[in-house]
Amino acid sequence: MSASRLAHEFAFRGPIRRILVQRPRALGDVLLITPALRALRAGYPDAALDVAVDPALEPLLRHNPHVDRVWTYAPAGAPLADRWRFMQRIRAARFDLVIDLHGTPRTALVAWRSGAANRVGYALRGRGRMYNFRVQRDTDRSGRRRSLYAAQMNLEIVARCGVRGPSLEDTRLVFVAAPGASRQSARRRPADARRQIGVAPAGTWQAKTYPLEAFARAADQLARDADVLVLWGPGERGLAERMLDAMHEPAQLAPETNLEQLGALLQRLDLLVANDSGVKHLAVACGTPTLTLFGPTRPMAWMPFDGPHVALRSRVPCLECNLTRCAHHLCMRTLRPDWVAEAALRQLGRAAREAGS
Repeated sequence: MSASRLAHEFAFRGPIRRILVQRPRALGDVLLITPALRALRAGYPDAALDVAVDPALEPLLRHNPHVDRVWTYAPAGAPLADRWRFMQRIRAARFDLVIDLHGTPRTALVAWRSGAANRVGYALRGRGRMYNFRVQRDTDRSGRRRSLYAAQMNLEIVARCGVRGPSLEDTRLVFVAAPGASRQSARRRPADARRQIGVAPAGTWQAKTYPLEAFARAADQLARDADVLVLWGPGERGLAERMLDAMHEPAQLAPETNLEQLGALLQRLDLLVANDSGVKHLAVACGTPTLTLFGPTRPMAWMPFDGPHVALRSRVPCLECNLTRCAHHLCMRTLRPDWVAEAALRQLGRAAREAGS
């Protein structure tokens, strides 16, 4: 190791001309690697930089300025032959460096089958053997165990890949919509128009989903001061309609959107109120102020530490349990709707003042 190499920096084999980053799912997790992609582009400006994601999430990176090509895995349930052909295509691309930011058996196997001389991944039992450069989860670039924002944690891995400079401290998420969607989002509302608040009642885990009745009561209070739009994604329309039915004040159901259209819609909002979910991360990437309702997950790991973004949670002893399901659901049931509404209105006022200044 040369004197200029950092103590925990990987000693890669050969030149790095082609890089593949793996992060198949989910919506928020893919967005949270975008600062790492920006840093890799800065650190390896002459290398081709590709990313592999699940097919449904390809639009998140389709127009990313730091990515040369987006690969999509064979869809879930695809025949074994399709999955094999995908790995064969990856191998034929002759990557010099594969960085697996997911660490499942599937992504570990793809990294190993790639034939890349340099394969970076998590030091997990069994699959860790697929990599020749291993990282302990939740450790920084010095190897010390730490709790960091997920976007920063990805940057800590990139730092060990020889990247240096200010890009390693830039955790801004990147989402670029199609030009048509961007033009639509740029339309200005009249100066006297009511403010627009989006509410997203769905959650990927039962344990981190705010009860629908409580969400409706909070939205009722918000609807007295702003126009409320209930957002929904694939498979969530029924939930959004039930929330509208539970509300006493008028609100609107968002139209059906794809990911790029959803990004454009979020850019037009003054605030998003949501569970800890992928749509929250998309709002962050779009520059929309957010209020996130937390329970079993840690705000430190899933909230940016700067910008117009606030976390709200109740005070119960079992916070941050990281359970996906919970019988008593105490952390969410004790989060009162009036607290949610008051925090949202404070955040709305704060964001308006900051925009004005």
